[in-house]
Amino acid sequence: MRKTTLLYGFIAALCWNACGKSTHDPSPKEPPVVDSRSLREQYSSSWYQWPKAEWYDGVTAKELAALPDNPSVADPALITLGKALFFDNRLGNGGNSCASCHNPETYWHDQKKVATGIGTHHRNTPTMENVWYLAGNLFHDGRATTYMDQIAEAIESPIEMGGNLETLPWALQQIKGYTPLFTQAYGDAHITKERILEAIATFSKTISSEATPFDAFIQGQYSALNDQQLSGLHLFRTKGKCINCHNGPFFTDLQYHNLGYAVDWDGKLDHGRYEATKQETDRGKFRTPGLRNIANTAPYWHNGEIATLHEVIDLLNRGMPHTGRQKVNGKLSELVRPLQLTAAEQQAIIAFLQALSSDVPQMEKPVLPE
Repeated sequence: MRKTTLLYGFIAALCWNACGKSTHDPSPKEPPVVDSRSLREQYSSSWYQWPKAEWYDGVTAKELAALPDNPSVADPALITLGKALFFDNRLGNGGNSCASCHNPETYWHDQKKVATGIGTHHRNTPTMENVWYLAGNLFHDGRATTYMDQIAEAIESPIEMGGNLETLPWALQQIKGYTPLFTQAYGDAHITKERILEAIATFSKTISSEATPFDAFIQGQYSALNDQQLSGLHLFRTKGKCINCHNGPFFTDLQYHNLGYAVDWDGKLDHGRYEATKQETDRGKFRTPGLRNIANTAPYWHNGEIATLHEVIDLLNRGMPHTGRQKVNGKLSELVRPLQLTAAEQQAIIAFLQALSSDVPQMEKPVLPE
């Protein structure tokens, strides 16, 4: 009896040891998001042969696309004048210029939570890159429908530049260096507020982002995205549902959506698109931002409330939960739904977003007229 017991014990020990060796992993790893080889085969073709994107009902399907050429065409002399005005801190009353918030060295953004000029704004500064694409959708709430309207508001805003467009032409006339610039642009030295605004608007529309690894990939350089970025592209179009709002060449549908997080830095509700239309259905809505160079223009949201891309993806993955001082103002968009992305899948999407980055803009600042 004792020998039988010992034999069974010995056999059990051998089985336990063998099982332990076959299943124990001292450093378990999360499995790959997708089969990278299979995925690369599926995406190594023209975009219309890619796996089908996952669209929500009611959304107009618009596939991702490569960076297009900027169609803005203007007299170089007018652009030169507009560039000087854009960088000139004498247009306002607080020593700041358009370029103070829209700095080319930081992708035409100020990288601050909210814009600061003469005072502190209640909204985050949007980048000026590719602003030509936003015609009729300027500012976070689309309240400016022309570039001249947008620039006029920025110049005269008491918390931005604090200028006066009625007296600005006279002030510029006192700067002799502007005489030849206006003459070259308009044929005479007459300075008006309309000419000032037109010149700045013309220069603004020349501001474009540069090509990215994604553009190289979609144009046939299929090694331009690594495996993680490629997985992120696939998830962006499918399980992550990102493409429903972020589509086309600039990754924006140019529509307005309510994602919540409506409380400003000072605790007040921001009514968003409602301020422009006075339509109750627009309360709390903001324009979908484009995603080119999104990795370089933190913090995020109209109020700068979200510091990192990781936080953005995490919140969207959880269906934009609202806790603490943040709450929904109006009706949360029906496109906001829990996604059940794993940690690895979220990181893959972030890696793809980083592949939408281009080089730092090479913009030589003008010598200001004296």
